[in-house]
Amino acid sequence: MKVLKFGGTSMGSTDSLEKVSKIIENSYKKDKKIIVVCSAMSGVTDQLLEIGALSENWKIENALKNFEEIKSRHLDIAKNFDIQKEFEEETEELFNDLRNVIKGISLIHELSDRSLAYLSTFGEKLATRLLSLILSKQNLPSIQLDSDFVKTKGDYYLEDDILWEETITETKNVLRPLLDKNHIPIVTGFWGVNEKNIICTLGRGGSDFSGAIFAVSLDIPVLEIWTDVDGFMSADPRIVKNATVIKEIGFEEVSELCFFGAKVLHPKTIRPVIENNGEVWIKNTFNPDFIGTKIANNVEDSDHYVSSISSKKVAMLTLDIFGSNKRKSKVFADLFSLADEKDIFIDMIAASEALISFCLKEDHLESANFVKELEKIAPLKIYKNRKIICVVSPKNVKGKHGVAANFFSAIAGQKISVDMYSQNASEIAQLVVVKEADEKKAIQEIHKKLAEI
Repeated sequence: MKVLKFGGTSMGSTDSLEKVSKIIENSYKKDKKIIVVCSAMSGVTDQLLEIGALSENWKIENALKNFEEIKSRHLDIAKNFDIQKEFEEETEELFNDLRNVIKGISLIHELSDRSLAYLSTFGEKLATRLLSLILSKQNLPSIQLDSDFVKTKGDYYLEDDILWEETITETKNVLRPLLDKNHIPIVTGFWGVNEKNIICTLGRGGSDFSGAIFAVSLDIPVLEIWTDVDGFMSADPRIVKNATVIKEIGFEEVSELCFFGAKVLHPKTIRPVIENNGEVWIKNTFNPDFIGTKIANNVEDSDHYVSSISSKKVAMLTLDIFGSNKRKSKVFADLFSLADEKDIFIDMIAASEALISFCLKEDHLESANFVKELEKIAPLKIYKNRKIICVVSPKNVKGKHGVAANFFSAIAGQKISVDMYSQNASEIAQLVVVKEADEKKAIQEIHKKLAEI
């Protein structure tokens, strides 16, 4: 058994959906018991969020224009597969509901988190209905399902946590009988419902997370994430031309890469599967014969000092502890309390007796009064246009001599100044902050000296 999850680019066109249906057909022939999880078509969720903003701000005509674009895009693809009539019948109520939601938001000029969560799930609902009809046309026994058997805590509408016990029970009750009859469940990713049956989304990486939920709930050993890349790379191929695909990588290494720029998936997606002794595979819908990247708990030792390099744009900030006339512990406490209050994630932090330096997304500097509140904690300096470079090593590198020396030698050889440095205790990740202008040559040289040996 396996779970196949298809991302937005895989669902986004007639050509890609032909490839998706072929992948599903081949998987079904090999193993009759598969579950398919779908994201919305690429760009549709963004359009739905824009519709919400337009509706809230009295721009109903523009919102309805976006609505028609979404509807036409789906209908055009349905027509290409000769299922337009069936799709119209299947989605008539859904499109009426979406139109009413748009009008409702525009009438009260308010877009609550609850309304936004509900609005943002229409993409997955439409995509799964379209794919299910395409597969049925090809005589595959598909059944479309909305993911209201995924149960959430109800603490947040836009990024809620899972009630695992209830979800596992409900998932087994819903999906197991279908699998026993060799049906192919085509399930919406990205959302579940709380105890009041109100839709709550699962946040960033939500559809991937849905795939993990189903794999764990049914004790399925393999989750395949089908996307538009061949797998995790040793570096961004736009920066390093000879970057290669990593055949297998451990969960801890992947977690570091994902937090610091690699956009293949979110680490919360894979943790439940790995902890359940399963495997996650990254596969390319547009190159389906390529083996991809295997993510697992136990992987073979690597001969390379570095598995992969990723990067992330940030602002670097420093707080002057001496200038604050406060205890160091008080400055730390005030900083983390403010970050929690503003829901701001600190990507990297380093401290001495005199300064606390930390990094965060530049967008957070625009958060309401955040900078002013920081200035109340201690004298503040802000450095924009910085990049965190994350250099990830395999587990077996821990304790080896010369890795950090070679790392800094590569940077120094390019005459690049390092603003901050950090290494975690596992020695899996080394982080440096450099000026944005130095990012490419730093990554290229580190890759050459440490990833290509």
